[in-house]
Amino acid sequence: MNPNRLSWPGFSAIVFLLFAAAHEAHAQAPITTSKDPGQWALIYSDVLTKNRERLKDYSWQYRVEVSENGQLLYVDHLDAHYGNDGRVVTQRVGQDLKIKARQGLLLKAGQEARLKETEAKIEFMKKAIGDYVYMTRGQVVDFFTKARKTEAVGYDNALRADGESVLVKGDSVTLIGDKSTAFPIYLAFSTPVDAKTAVRCEVYFRHLRQVGAFYGPKVTGEFTQSGAAGGKTLRIEVESFDYLAKP
Repeated sequence: MNPNRLSWPGFSAIVFLLFAAAHEAHAQAPITTSKDPGQWALIYSDVLTKNRERLKDYSWQYRVEVSENGQLLYVDHLDAHYGNDGRVVTQRVGQDLKIKARQGLLLKAGQEARLKETEAKIEFMKKAIGDYVYMTRGQVVDFFTKARKTEAVGYDNALRADGESVLVKGDSVTLIGDKSTAFPIYLAFSTPVDAKTAVRCEVYFRHLRQVGAFYGPKVTGEFTQSGAAGGKTLRIEVESFDYLAKP
């Protein structure tokens, strides 16, 4: 086995964005006993900063499925890594176009415009995931201070926080985190794109035990657009895999 390859039992296969370490049957002690949301916010902010720094030493791959109103448009295959600015940089290494190529100048131009619009939405989603997963320290403190905090139902030893108008007016965020590590387990957010379009994204996190970091093996995004024609839905499903230490 390649000594640089990270492996996980049962892992075979997903937008960058949180996961907790596997637990024993009994609940582990929380990382802090403080009930002060500001204290939790500072701990979580430190976790985010350390995670991004650790993942800068790795590259990985994405498989991206794009569907519109239930019709599969294409599947992208991407190489990815973190850039110097802390944002994920991707490079397309393959694409399987699932829609039939149009013939004629007007039909071909229409199809190209449709794909270009889709690419713009993917870029919006990519940036939004980076913004919501890696909120700034001030944003994290503000979120934890104002959010509704409850025990996460269906999870062992996890905290749930729900907030509205977190980064922009009209958005909503749900974060589930592991109390013992302050690592994120699940993140969902909805945010407006424009007057007629909104996007909802979900990020499921997994723990890289070897380096004490987390990543998002599965991300989904769904754009809904209202209109006189009945609107349309663009769904993007992302898998990330093959995390390798850079030479």
